[in-house]
Amino acid sequence: MTLIGKDGIFNTTRVSKEEYDVYIHRGFVQEKDKFIVEKILYKIAFVVFSIFSIVSLIFFYKLRKSYIIRQRNFCLTFTGGILTYLNTFFGFIPQMSKIPCILSVFSSNILNVAVNFIFLTRSLRVILFYYFNTFKVSSIKKKNTNREPVGVVEPNSYLPKIYRRVNKIIAAFIIGPVAISFFVTIIIYLLSENARKGCPIFESNDALIELKNNHGKELFSVVVVFGVIITILNAICSVLLLYVKDANKYGVKFECLSVCILVLVISIINILLQANASDNASISQNTDEKFNNNKGPRRVLLDIFEKTKGGKMLFNFVSIYMIFVSITLPVIHYYRAKSIKNNYIEDPITSIQCFYKVLKTPSLVNELRDIAIKEFSVENVLFWENYQLLQKMVYRYQVQSKKAKELGDDKIVSQYNFDEYYQQQVQSFSTSSMDEYSYDPTMPVPKEILPYYTSFYHMFIDFNGIAVVNILGDTVKRIFNDICSYPTVGMYDTARNEVVEMMYSSIYPILLEKHKEDIINTLG
Repeated sequence: MTLIGKDGIFNTTRVSKEEYDVYIHRGFVQEKDKFIVEKILYKIAFVVFSIFSIVSLIFFYKLRKSYIIRQRNFCLTFTGGILTYLNTFFGFIPQMSKIPCILSVFSSNILNVAVNFIFLTRSLRVILFYYFNTFKVSSIKKKNTNREPVGVVEPNSYLPKIYRRVNKIIAAFIIGPVAISFFVTIIIYLLSENARKGCPIFESNDALIELKNNHGKELFSVVVVFGVIITILNAICSVLLLYVKDANKYGVKFECLSVCILVLVISIINILLQANASDNASISQNTDEKFNNNKGPRRVLLDIFEKTKGGKMLFNFVSIYMIFVSITLPVIHYYRAKSIKNNYIEDPITSIQCFYKVLKTPSLVNELRDIAIKEFSVENVLFWENYQLLQKMVYRYQVQSKKAKELGDDKIVSQYNFDEYYQQQVQSFSTSSMDEYSYDPTMPVPKEILPYYTSFYHMFIDFNGIAVVNILGDTVKRIFNDICSYPTVGMYDTARNEVVEMMYSSIYPILLEKHKEDIINTLG
């Protein structure tokens, strides 16, 4: 059997006028003695889908505080998951019973638009935050190598404004289109008599016949416009996502890129189906002439339109995939990571002590930084690197202070160029020996290096910092009180412990998975 042709699987012959008339009036739900097996399969699929989706959403909510879920923005993704479930729910209902046309309008013009723009914003968020994290690295280096004169500290609020602006862009990107679609739909329904006649609120019909005959097409023109916009934006996002690097093969990038490509492909297929298999102007105008000249619609397009229930099942498939990659897959990632951690729980290389050795190895810290950029948490690695710089500054002060005491010259400390030493450490980020370094966390910060401690605060602790770390509010308050009243060299130690724990639980497992042998060889 051939694939294409009159006797092929895809029959590309054109239908006659009589065949087309039968097609236009043939429904699905209203056909009592037909499609029995197909109707049963839809009911089974609906039950399985509902169980699968609800269970996934419950687990996703349960794990909302885990790193893997927080990385995906819990509120955005969870809201998208719920709306996607509802959209798919309303996509299955017409295959099991007659429904009012207005329900299809609500599903298409409101839910469908909301779901698509939520998933577009997830892609936009990945793109923006990837480059935002890359920007953090360059900004910290620039700030360190182009320091203001000692004693002058000016917080940089530009990057946090970008961060807040990203969130505002995401909110506007979702709320704006949904609100426009909602109000335009209401206006069309109130002003257009054809819309009210073609789509009565309380009259239930077979949805497939409604779609074939384009009933209420004035109302569905809204989703057509947004469909074109979504298709274009998905194409753009697909290209931009190709340049985003992800630490995981099936991570956030895979989720967003695969959804963008799938929506793009399905949208193009749906446009072709709606243009050639429903009773639109291109078919209905000069009908007799078209059919007499054997220019009626091709049979394969009509068959696909019926099998996909007017394209609805294509988008149901996309919605199910959306729930899988955005809700189910992260849950799988979480339990997979937990399983791997349990398998290696007795392996010394997975211990927090070994991780501290990794953090003191520049080459491995570089690997951690690359992973953190892809995981949108580079501020943690930058915090650690700059914390190490502060420790070296304290050590250098102790060396100079000891020398001043031995020589009996207090000017040695005040005349020492701490800024030049700082720049050398910034350029190298080495782990130079700090023998005889007696670390006393209660030691007051010497005035010669206080500006570096203050600058660190404005970079990583202050709300308007360049790369604010996600530490406890109580820790932030304690640091603020210390720096205002009695700054000590150990005032950032609690924050350090929190940041190290975050890196240990989030990016260290990825480093182990990718470079375990390198870690073993490097650490000996």
